[in-house]
Amino acid sequence: RTRDRLVSFGERLSIRTFAAVYNDMMASEKVQAKPVDSWEAGMLTTSGGGSANSAFSNCEVLPEAYMKLREYFAQFRQNYPFVPVVTGYIAKDPEGFITTLGRDGSDLSATVIGAAVQASEVQIWKDVSGVMTTDPRLVPAAKPVGVLTFEEAAELSTFGAKVVHPAAILPAWIAGVPISVRNSTEPEHPGTHIVADLGKDGELRENGVAAMSSKRDITMIVIRSTRMLGQHGFLAHVFQVFNKYEVSVDVIATSEITVTLTLDRSYKSVDLDALKAELEEVSQVQVSEKMAMITLIAIKSLSTTVLRGAFSALNDNGIDVEMVSHGASNVNVTVVIKDEYFNKATKELHARFFEKEK
Repeated sequence: RTRDRLVSFGERLSIRTFAAVYNDMMASEKVQAKPVDSWEAGMLTTSGGGSANSAFSNCEVLPEAYMKLREYFAQFRQNYPFVPVVTGYIAKDPEGFITTLGRDGSDLSATVIGAAVQASEVQIWKDVSGVMTTDPRLVPAAKPVGVLTFEEAAELSTFGAKVVHPAAILPAWIAGVPISVRNSTEPEHPGTHIVADLGKDGELRENGVAAMSSKRDITMIVIRSTRMLGQHGFLAHVFQVFNKYEVSVDVIATSEITVTLTLDRSYKSVDLDALKAELEEVSQVQVSEKMAMITLIAIKSLSTTVLRGAFSALNDNGIDVEMVSHGASNVNVTVVIKDEYFNKATKELHARFFEKEK
């Protein structure tokens, strides 16, 4: 609570500074800007703190927040008595304590407000020209993606793309409010539009892949038990153990005798030794650290072509796939490899799907 209260001052000072500068520059305008702390407008969350180093947060936006926000912003339906400059990233719980939504939580604040008022569009301004085909710091040939579906954007952000907060897609998705990701240093660029349905735009993806995302420092756990064969309850027991230690699983693949899954420990610390010890009571457990995950956002109808191209590119470069996940989502093909191959694999996969000249 103390940390959340302290870090909230940056956002609160920012809106007041912005409003003051705006009013000074627009002194001749009748409508002036006014700083608004989000809880004044109705932003309420459950109790719990957010991470300062990742998008993870223990708190969630409460359903009644949408009603309160709708009521507050109703005054702007016909005209603007003032321009509201609202804090992102921070809120309050029902007891009045300040909460935070995790790094880049302002994206979530924006889409919650947009969903509450049924906005025509939510614009998220960043320092890049929308969602890129992959990380441009690693692959200079990366380019902006013109349009994504809500599902594609959600998968990208969940599996490593850092342009939009992972939780920010869902409120807009449920409300059917489009999102536009734009570049504040290049405002004329159209950026990326996130919509419910691609329509004819989906037909333009000749390679079948919209974009790539990735995560590093992944932990892969392989759980083997001969008792799984024909035995009910084994998977239930495994996930009861994960629930006990409050561990979130990223990707999972199962067979009759093996469960393979990945953990992203950057979101939350995990007592891996205790987790492993308890799992070993009923199985053999192998833990592999320093793994990496690459996710291809692909049209499901072309998933066979995408898988063939991905495995061909990796095989041609001597990169072994430790795990593959496909089918749980309509748009997601994920491979897990050793981290030492990450840079090379990302460049080769991007070249295969996005750089036709190669």
